[in-house]
Amino acid sequence: MAKRQLRESLKSEIDNLFRSPETAESEFQQATKKRRLDNNRISSTPSKEETFEQDPSKPKLELKLSRLGDGYRLDCETLSSFIHYSIFGSTLQKPRWISLSHHRNVLQTLVIRVNVEEDFFITTNLSFPNEFFDRRWIELDSDISDRSLFWNSIMNVRLTIQEQIRRKSVQMQKSFDKVGSFDRSHFVLSTSQLAEKNFPLPGEEGIVPTKQRYKKLSSSSPLFSVDCEMCETDLANRALTRISIVDEQENTILDTLVKPDGEITDYVTRYSGITADMMEGVTTTLEDVQKAVQNLLPPDAILVGHSLEHDLHAMKMSHPFCLDVGHVLNYTNSNTIRNSLKNLTELFLGVNIQSEFGHCSYEDAWAAMRLAQLKIEKGIMFGNTSYGWKYSEYAKQNGIVEKKSVEAEIVSIPCSSCCEPTVVGCTVVNCRCRVVSGPSKCIHCVKMGDSEQGDFDWQDTLQVETDKTTSPIESYLKKDKMKSVMCAFETAVLKNSPSKSKKIRTKLPSSFPSCESFVNNVAAEMLNDSAIFVEIDKGKIVATVSTDNEGGEAEDNAEALNRILEKLVASTTKNSMIMMIFSNSNKNTLYVRVK
Repeated sequence: MAKRQLRESLKSEIDNLFRSPETAESEFQQATKKRRLDNNRISSTPSKEETFEQDPSKPKLELKLSRLGDGYRLDCETLSSFIHYSIFGSTLQKPRWISLSHHRNVLQTLVIRVNVEEDFFITTNLSFPNEFFDRRWIELDSDISDRSLFWNSIMNVRLTIQEQIRRKSVQMQKSFDKVGSFDRSHFVLSTSQLAEKNFPLPGEEGIVPTKQRYKKLSSSSPLFSVDCEMCETDLANRALTRISIVDEQENTILDTLVKPDGEITDYVTRYSGITADMMEGVTTTLEDVQKAVQNLLPPDAILVGHSLEHDLHAMKMSHPFCLDVGHVLNYTNSNTIRNSLKNLTELFLGVNIQSEFGHCSYEDAWAAMRLAQLKIEKGIMFGNTSYGWKYSEYAKQNGIVEKKSVEAEIVSIPCSSCCEPTVVGCTVVNCRCRVVSGPSKCIHCVKMGDSEQGDFDWQDTLQVETDKTTSPIESYLKKDKMKSVMCAFETAVLKNSPSKSKKIRTKLPSSFPSCESFVNNVAAEMLNDSAIFVEIDKGKIVATVSTDNEGGEAEDNAEALNRILEKLVASTTKNSMIMMIFSNSNKNTLYVRVK
């Protein structure tokens, strides 16, 4: 039923109520029921907009402002981090207060700043923003009113710790190599590689360094191989439950079970080798492990492992000298996929580990140590196709390496101080950890000892400013050949004018005869850019002339502004991130949605 017919029907019903008071209640209920049924019928037919919202590939934005704290309003820095993430995505750290699915499908980002009069929020009601954003808006912090601060925040991207360290990697490496380069140092990951592979770094929240002060590497810097087993808990997917550390002579210097925070929900026994019976009565904590590691490792220790970043994250510790056998050994043509420890051990050592009997952290640490020693012995070219090494030639020349046999079982010696066990009772059949002697002291006695220190603090040498360090947006644009930015505002407010290049284009409002011609020019070229930053001064918009007023007087220019905003949004592509900021000295508001 058309709206006009429905309206006439309801009017007739109401007229009947006055003519027949005795039937008022029943007829009124019928009219209400008819209207409800008609509304349901109309709403059951999805509109184009509703159909579009159901598109599974459409980016979906959800703001979780409560994560910022009660009463917190988005300031320039927080808002710009959102804008930068919408443009560059996973290359930057995602703001924790937003949820944005299918980010790769965000094709453009349009930011419109509108400078308005003091009474704008009281006297003006713009139909297009209200309809497009469904009357949803967020009040911003007062610093948004500062045009210079606002645009400088957007044009300078805040760097992640990893990015800062990449840029300082050359300086870092020089500090490690003051005494010269030695054989083992050739195989240690550079600081930039640690950052690139997501190793935990000093200064990150919750991360503890393996030493307070380190020594420079030398030819005699010792190797220590570490491997961790993890279980799933109600607080984390990967919680440390066993750690083994092996020295160069394949001796166990630390092997202990660890009681994680929270309740274990899955022991993942097939991969971890951990069972519920093994964990009964375990009291050793992550903090105990950290203190023991700090006391056991010398200040120039080189940590060895496979995908070592996962073990260090489980330990919540950082270490500057890491040799990852998954990085230095690569027998495939892929530079992005690391070969598994099991395959590397079978290929280069002729030993089968991680069998159907389960995993053992000692055995994995032992395998990583043997692989690291083989790599150092054979040289930088060995075992890595990236350096021209060929597996086919190696296999033809070397054949199968003789397998090391597991012979007599050696019983672990109790702790010399407290008589507690010093190693884990492994459940893997015929595991290699059963034939080596354990450490003389248990973890609880080791953690009480003294820690040998070096002569430099790794975090101090990084010289990373974790809060305010930024880089011009053009440095990120250079990395991505597909992205470019249009700056449609007076760039004189910027501390550093953007370079003239294809990556950044400027359109100054002052160079156009009117605001309308400026907007028309911007709208005509918007599809060429990934991000468009536009500033509009409402006071400079020419008001429309009304024919209803005597003498054809100009009305308020709100309607002209309304048309300008609608034109800019219409000129963007589908799946664009649209942001509008209305600002004066007293109040600032943000409208945001995905088109």
